[in-house]
Amino acid sequence: MTSLLLGADVGGSHVSVAIARSDLAILSRADGSGTVMRTGAGNATAAVITEVARRAAAQAGVTLPADRAVIGAAGAGREAEQQELARALSVGGLARQVAVRGDGEIALAAAFGTSPDGGIFVNAGTGSIAYARDPRGVIHRSGGYGWQLGDEGGGYWLGRRALGIVGQAYDGRGEDSTLLARVLTVLGLTDFDGLVRWAAGAAPAQVAGLAPHLLQAARDGDAAARRVVDDAAAALVALVGVLVRHFPKEQPVAVATGGGLLGEGSPLTDAFRMQLAGSLPQAQIQTGAVDPLFGALLLAAAV
Repeated sequence: MTSLLLGADVGGSHVSVAIARSDLAILSRADGSGTVMRTGAGNATAAVITEVARRAAAQAGVTLPADRAVIGAAGAGREAEQQELARALSVGGLARQVAVRGDGEIALAAAFGTSPDGGIFVNAGTGSIAYARDPRGVIHRSGGYGWQLGDEGGGYWLGRRALGIVGQAYDGRGEDSTLLARVLTVLGLTDFDGLVRWAAGAAPAQVAGLAPHLLQAARDGDAAARRVVDDAAAALVALVGVLVRHFPKEQPVAVATGGGLLGEGSPLTDAFRMQLAGSLPQAQIQTGAVDPLFGALLLAAAV
């Protein structure tokens, strides 16, 4: 067999791993629960990734370590976290060569390959971030600093806004909205007091889990939800606005999107595209699915 490649897409909601040959023919894929890299958490994060990788290897009928692995991990946008996680994965026997990148970097590779023109990738999942590779090949980022510092337009931000609408509507400070009934139903609660208790102990990922229901409310015409979607779209456009500055003014810039909240048919996708066209005509939306996992394999093949 030719060299064995391993790629991983690691996020807060899921971990996906693929095993491929050096010609990028994928032998297997496996999924598992999510994890986010944090300083000092390299061993714990590596354990989650390695468990999924072992299942992928078993499905492919191969054994680890792979020859080369590239891991795109949420929370690993900086060198210190990348090195910590790479060391933990190497010690755990994942691959003979391990490189860790931010999750946006593997998405850039998936969206634009090795094109010298580069482009911008905008991700909205639990959080939000945008990455760019400029015409010189330099990587830039905007946003993605976590739910306490920002992540505007991401899942937690939307879920928190949904809870705010519910509270304001309940005591008369805001307009009526269908969100209270929707949130109670999805959480299996019977009244507002139960929601107050739930929110007091909810983890960021649980709050982010309310975002799809806010988007559905917007799709169904809920006015308050639609305004939140417009605000979220504006925040994502602002991420692109920062990165466009790294491209020549006269050059169209390709913009690709990904993440669970920016799929085709999502009201957030529609609002983002509309606002982007109105405020940044230089940006040209690139349609089609972006598979970050393939981007990780592409980078592994190039090592």
